[in-house]
Amino acid sequence: MHALYVDPSLKEGNAVGKEALKLISDGLEAKLFSVLQALLSATHPVEMDTDLFTLWAEETLIEDSLVLDILFLLYYDSFCTCNGEKWKKLYSLYKGISSGSYNFGKLAISTEALKSSCDAKIQLLLTLIETLDLENLLQMIHDETPSSQDAFVFSLNDVQEMDALLSTLDVFEMKEAGLLILAWAVFLCLISSLPGKEENNVLTEIDHVGYVRQAFEAASLNCFFDILQSDLLKETDGTAAGYRSVLRTFISAFIASYEINYQLEDGTLNLILDILCNIYRGEESLCIQFWDRESFVDGPIRCFLSNLGGEFPFRTLELVRFLSALCEGRWPAECVYNFLDKSVGISTLFEITSESLVDSTSTSQIVETRQPLHVPGVEGLLIPSKTRGQVLKVFGGNTALVRWEYNQSAVVVLLLRLAQEQYPESSAEALLILDLFSRMVSFNSAIRFALMDIGNSLHAQGAALNGPMEKNMWMVEIICTLIRDLSPGSGSAAIMSRGVNILAKMLKCSPSLVAAAALKASIFDSASRESVFDNGSNGSSSGWLLSGKLAKMLLIDCEQNDCGCPLTISVLDFTMQLLETGVENDLVLSLVVFSLQYILVNHEYWKYKVKHVRWKVTLK
Repeated sequence: MHALYVDPSLKEGNAVGKEALKLISDGLEAKLFSVLQALLSATHPVEMDTDLFTLWAEETLIEDSLVLDILFLLYYDSFCTCNGEKWKKLYSLYKGISSGSYNFGKLAISTEALKSSCDAKIQLLLTLIETLDLENLLQMIHDETPSSQDAFVFSLNDVQEMDALLSTLDVFEMKEAGLLILAWAVFLCLISSLPGKEENNVLTEIDHVGYVRQAFEAASLNCFFDILQSDLLKETDGTAAGYRSVLRTFISAFIASYEINYQLEDGTLNLILDILCNIYRGEESLCIQFWDRESFVDGPIRCFLSNLGGEFPFRTLELVRFLSALCEGRWPAECVYNFLDKSVGISTLFEITSESLVDSTSTSQIVETRQPLHVPGVEGLLIPSKTRGQVLKVFGGNTALVRWEYNQSAVVVLLLRLAQEQYPESSAEALLILDLFSRMVSFNSAIRFALMDIGNSLHAQGAALNGPMEKNMWMVEIICTLIRDLSPGSGSAAIMSRGVNILAKMLKCSPSLVAAAALKASIFDSASRESVFDNGSNGSSSGWLLSGKLAKMLLIDCEQNDCGCPLTISVLDFTMQLLETGVENDLVLSLVVFSLQYILVNHEYWKYKVKHVRWKVTLK
């Protein structure tokens, strides 16, 4: 089954595929149910040695996990169909595990066994959600397929019986059960939204909104975030991608069902964003599906992104966080850049007056500026007078958020905000913006050249803050200045890591200019000393020694930060790239000496917050 999941082409003309398909046709699904039931009810032999019992418990739980993986794949890859009876069996197993009625919970007697026990609960929960077939319902709504009995796996009687079972769950006693309640509410809402729903009076009698309210009171969305943080979904192989896909489909269906948009209170909005970012980040296949307009499953989430983009730069943090997660891979990174460059408008708060209101209907309001309007947070960026805009929402009184009919690349706006950041070390925005740019240039080399050329835009040419700049060095100089002005701290180290990584990638575009800009800005705070290579002949000096600032930053980063972009790796990458380009200047010399005399000698003794980073540094 795992072979078929990893490589679907094995289904035909391959011995492994043929054997797997034969097992399925011979009743694998029913056998898995029987095996799982037996495993969950298993009791250890009498008078078993303690160490042997621990080993037996761990192996039993691992076997549980493998069986659940295979069962999930049977439904996820549509080898088998889960009808009402099978779903109720799965539910019975899940409730038994969660309530402790099986011996299953008694086996979690070691760290490894406890992990396997938690994984099994998550696997069974996600299998239950997958078998609700939310993806099929989303497609039916997208295609405006009329509601009919033949369109569903479950009969109306099945739905009633399943609802009767779920209505007995207490989400406050069984926290994870709130997730299933929420998924069930979405399922009911989608069915009732189909054309022809008037015929299904049974469905209208079920209060799906009440289920949602109950789940929110129990903070069920927080449990989804916890699942995404579990070891099960952090694995790079196996079924982790499938489980993430199930969560993606659920969140998309949830957004579609209850019109989740930018009008949510910030707490819920940020939680949904956290979930979405964790689902997409690191999953290139899901990011590719997201940007594929033919993917109906991602449609509601694309609308969610569009709503966030409509409020830029009013909601900069939320938009940048989400886009950073969505740029995993070469093509997704290109899509993110194009979205920023062409699809994001400018929105600001605006005081509506009788003179500025030019059109008002029951569905929309259009206003017009009477004088140039300053964009908050972006010094020098003005919306011209006589510009019209649509009111997105009113905050009370006459203050409204307006999206203006004024085109400006969001890439330029983000760079301007970086350039004007006064306290970058304490700025979450600076870190998120640099993280986005760092990921884009890491995945797509064409974006590096596009960013080098961004300085040629008319507004960027007039926005240089520190005197004249090379047009194609505008972004590089902004980042160099930002890095140079950082003071030691964990936030500064994270920002420096992204900035240095960007510079390392930009070196491939224009080695001499980028290296010269970095040297001129003294990004690593070079300390000028008499050069040992001059032999005292001419008394010249060379900045081949670095001050203690970079060393402090490296220690702070490895001990306090746990991001996926260690500063030490970024500095070593930057140094290697400088060497490979053949550039010869004081910056190269100072970094080589620093890498050999400080990093090479000391990195083994640092107290890493993320242990495996030590091996990455050694390898680099």
